[in-house]
Amino acid sequence: MKFSILLRKELKEMLSPTTIITMVLMIFVLIFAGKAMSKAVDDVKEDAKTITICDQDNTEFTQAMINIIDGDENTEVKRVELKSDDFTAELKDSDYKNVVVIPKGFTDQVMEHKTATVKFAQRMTSIATFSNINQGSKAALEVLQRGIKATIYAQSELDEATRKQLDDPIKLEEYTVVSDKQDQIASSTVSSIMSSQSMFIPIVMFLLIMYTSQMIMNAISTEKLDKTLETLLSSPVSRLSVISAKMISAAIVAALQAAAYMFGMNKMMDGIYGEVATDKNIEETLKSLGLSMSVGDYILVGLQMFMTILIVLSVSIILGALAKDAKSAQTLQMPIMMLAMVPYFVTMFIDIKTASPVIKYVTMLIPFTHSFIANQNVMFGDFTTYFIGLAYQFVLLCLCMFLALRLFMSDRIFTLTLGGGKKKSGGLFSKQKPSYDDE
Repeated sequence: MKFSILLRKELKEMLSPTTIITMVLMIFVLIFAGKAMSKAVDDVKEDAKTITICDQDNTEFTQAMINIIDGDENTEVKRVELKSDDFTAELKDSDYKNVVVIPKGFTDQVMEHKTATVKFAQRMTSIATFSNINQGSKAALEVLQRGIKATIYAQSELDEATRKQLDDPIKLEEYTVVSDKQDQIASSTVSSIMSSQSMFIPIVMFLLIMYTSQMIMNAISTEKLDKTLETLLSSPVSRLSVISAKMISAAIVAALQAAAYMFGMNKMMDGIYGEVATDKNIEETLKSLGLSMSVGDYILVGLQMFMTILIVLSVSIILGALAKDAKSAQTLQMPIMMLAMVPYFVTMFIDIKTASPVIKYVTMLIPFTHSFIANQNVMFGDFTTYFIGLAYQFVLLCLCMFLALRLFMSDRIFTLTLGGGKKKSGGLFSKQKPSYDDE
C-alpha cells in the first residue's frame, strides 16, 4: 500500500468533522479572549490620560501648576471638590476611581524648599491585572512632578536650594479604598499581595474542571464501548443509583484533588512570598480593608466551586455517552476546556464587572466564570453578584442533571453517538454484527 494512501487514511480518521469544528471553535474562543483583553488595555490607556485633582490649598502657585498639567495634550485634568478626607464616602458614589488631593499648606512647603506632600486615594474593586495598572500613584506622581517642576522653573530663581528641591519635589501619601473601608497603603502593594495569594484558586479551578471532565468521560465512554455499561444497566440496580454513584465518587475524588492542589499551592506561595506573608503590618492592613478571608468566606467559595464540579460532571456524562471511540471521547472534552479557558484568562487580566456589556454578559453566561470570581466577590463584599451566580449555576445544574438522567433512563444511551453511522453491508465485513454505536 502506498504511503500517500496510508497518509490520507490517517488524516481522514484524525480530521473528523468533530475535530474540525472543535478547532474552529477554539479559534473563536481565543479571538474573543484576545478582544476582551485588548479592550481592557485600551480602556486603561484612556483612563491613564485623565487625572482627578482636588485643590484644597487653592493658591496662585497650585492653580498655575494645575493649568500647566492641563495644558499637556496627553493629560486631561478633572477638577473636583472633596468635603473631607473620608475617601470611602467621597469615592463611593463618584464616577472616578482615584483622586489627587493637594492639601492646605502645599505651597508653603514648596516655598520653604521642602518635599511637598500630596495625598492620593484609589478605589480598588478587583485584583485583576489590568484593573489597577497605569491608574495608580505612579502615573499621578509623574504628572504632578512635571507640573510642579515647570511651575518652579517659571516662578523661582534656580539657586542651589531650588535645584536640590527639583530632585525630589513631591511625595505621595497613598490611601486605598475597598468597599466601605480605607487604609493608608498603596493600592499597588495591596494588589500585588492579593494577586499572589489568590491566583492559585483560579488555577486549581481550571485543573479541576479538566481533571473531572476527563475522568468521568473516560469512565462512561470506556464502559459503553466495552459493553460494561450495558451489563451494569441491565442488572437489578436502579439506573438512578448507577449515575448517582458515578457522580458522587467523581465529586469525592475531585474534592480530594482540590484539597491537595490548594494545600500544595498554598505552601508553594508561602515559600515564594514568605517574608510578605509574615509581615504583621500587611496582615493587619488587609484585615482593616476586609481583604482577609474567614472560614465562612472559604465555605462560600468552596460551595460555588462544588457547584461547578457538579455541572462539569453532568455535562461530561452526556458527552461521554456520545463518544463512539477513544479518540472522540478526547475530542468531546474540548468544549468544556474552551468554556473554562475563556473565564480563566479574562478574569485573570480584567475586572469582568466593569468590562463592555458584550464581553461581560457573554462571559457571565459561562457557568465556570462565577467560580473563577467567587473569591473576589466575597473579599470585596459583592454578595449580590455571588448569589446571582450561585442561583444561575443551580438552575443550569438542574437542567444538565435532567438531561443526563433522561439519557440514562432510556436505551438511547447504548445507540446514541456523535458522528457515528451504520456500517455498509456487503464486502469482507458484511457478516459482522451491528455495533451498539450505530444509530
